[in-house]
Amino acid sequence: MYAVLIVPPATDVGRCSLAMAELLGGTAYDHRQPLQRGLPFLVGWRQDAGEARAIAQRVASTGVPAWPISRAALDLAPEREEVRAFAVLRGGIELAGRQRTFRLDAADIGLILPCRADAGQTTTTTTTTRKAGMAQMAMGVPIATKRVETEQHREFEQRFFCLLWARRSEGPDLLFDLQADHLDFGGLGSLRTPSSTTNYLRLLEVLRALAPQAWDARLERAGGKIAPVVVPQRTGMERQGRNTTVATAVSGWDTQGAVTQTANLLILAARLCAASNR
Repeated sequence: MYAVLIVPPATDVGRCSLAMAELLGGTAYDHRQPLQRGLPFLVGWRQDAGEARAIAQRVASTGVPAWPISRAALDLAPEREEVRAFAVLRGGIELAGRQRTFRLDAADIGLILPCRADAGQTTTTTTTTRKAGMAQMAMGVPIATKRVETEQHREFEQRFFCLLWARRSEGPDLLFDLQADHLDFGGLGSLRTPSSTTNYLRLLEVLRALAPQAWDARLERAGGKIAPVVVPQRTGMERQGRNTTVATAVSGWDTQGAVTQTANLLILAARLCAASNR
């Protein structure tokens, strides 16, 4: 299978959306929406590579970066490494993972992607109570009535993290994951503060100054627009007493996985762009 990878921003959204409607069906309005989000996406899955290539060329002619890719290309994501600590060096940075430490020069950094992920959970508790009607009981007819009470509790949180893509001449590329809430900020030295949020923002400033050509903040700005990964609903039931039933259903969602998948599309586009400029 082959598809077209499209990476906004577009120089002419109207012209591109009209071309996509002609090539893929639907209306220009439908295609304009993902273009205006500024995030990479895939369209036009085809069995034939030539068809996908023709679609990509037509879209690219409107001023929007577009490349034909195979399904197998999506499995070539860089090796991911969770960062625990770091040290700022002259012209580079040292990143310590769970078991390995990596030293990167500024030229090794392909993309710096500050990200925002949204997560939430809804807990719904339904209490059902059955009681016999007094009039029916007086007549000796034990007909039960039912009373249902529903209560909902919602939780919402935002998580901030930075994905740093490092290109390597030997071995697989690496994607470093720097989570704001799980990072030792001792590497900031005198810039370190008691606030983890402030420390995270200062680390982003350090990274941006280190490799300004690699900075891309679109995943942080548009994190709330990325479709979340839905967590399967969990349902539990607890009986309290002979006439009362309490059922609890928990459903949730999380965009972190979807944000990381979008980051992988940006990395894939960067690779394709570099290859086409050689």
